[in-house]
Amino acid sequence: MISQPPRLALLIAAVCCLCACTSSATRPIRDDHGDAIPGSVASLEKIDLGGVPQWILIRGDNAQNPLLLKLHGGPGQAEMATVRFNRLLEKDFVVVEWDQRGAGKSAPAIEPRSAMNVAQFVADTHDLTELLLRRFHQRKLILVGSSWGSVIGIMAVQKYPDLYAAFVSTGQIANIPQGMNVGYRFLLDEARKRNNSDALNELTRIGPPPYSGADGNAKREVYGKWLQSFGALWHSSEKFDRVGWMISSVEYAWPEKLRYTSAAARSFDLLYPQLTGIDLNSAVPKVDVPVYFAVGRYDHMAPFEVSQQYFSALIAPKKEWIWFENSAHFPQWEEMEKFHDLLWKKIALETQARGAAPVSSTDAARPPR
Repeated sequence: MISQPPRLALLIAAVCCLCACTSSATRPIRDDHGDAIPGSVASLEKIDLGGVPQWILIRGDNAQNPLLLKLHGGPGQAEMATVRFNRLLEKDFVVVEWDQRGAGKSAPAIEPRSAMNVAQFVADTHDLTELLLRRFHQRKLILVGSSWGSVIGIMAVQKYPDLYAAFVSTGQIANIPQGMNVGYRFLLDEARKRNNSDALNELTRIGPPPYSGADGNAKREVYGKWLQSFGALWHSSEKFDRVGWMISSVEYAWPEKLRYTSAAARSFDLLYPQLTGIDLNSAVPKVDVPVYFAVGRYDHMAPFEVSQQYFSALIAPKKEWIWFENSAHFPQWEEMEKFHDLLWKKIALETQARGAAPVSSTDAARPPR
């Protein structure tokens, strides 16, 4: 008679089987009756960008709709797990989420580390843009950059203006050192207003930025903790729950979920020093595409005082500043309906009117609803 294996051995075997699983699928796009929508696109794909495999998620009710390419923040904070926030956008756009090299499903692409630099990420953005335009037979697309992605995005449209109908930023970073000093003063003032002695003591202990050296990460964690606590990172009543979103995501396999945070940390460590050295006022003083800054009123992660200064000086054929009154650093998620309306009812309409609509070369754009 064969004895039953110990429970620990069963658990280990189950974990090993689980970690051997991979995910290369996303849920189909369905109508209100639960039926797959004809002509829709829902695809999770591994592609080659810059000589390394990287992953993209493509979703939309109609594959003929305008292309919308999103650049996630971080560095290293891949966003496929937030796909549920895209449902409104998917109705009117083909939405592309991209896990950049070193992040999320593209974590192994952190090698070679010599390629983990800003110029390479701009080049990857260009290559992905061209791939998408060819595949969907379109002339231009709308580029959306969030936080770290806003820096990569505005550099990409500066270098390759003919590929983009418009650039939309959320959580625009213009100058990290300046922004952190503004943010630190906000935190001190807020701690005093709230009579929060814990916050005041911790913030006084770490002192003002820059936070570098052996204890730099620990100081940034304290800084970030109080931004979160004071509603300056995520302001809406719904909880900011990246861990919960990741766990429920079908786009990530369990090994990818388990290594998400460590992959993000490695990417951050390699790219953050480069990011802190960028001042967009001198790096990107002018672009030749329309730009729209979607700005959370309570954003003190990328303080609006700093991005507004950059916006005022930026030269562009059209530029517009749009306040999101109930958001902080993530207006695209905190006010999804307003963000959708900005993109579809305004930006898509205006790009179409200028003759630069990001539409199929053979099909006319649908007028925004």
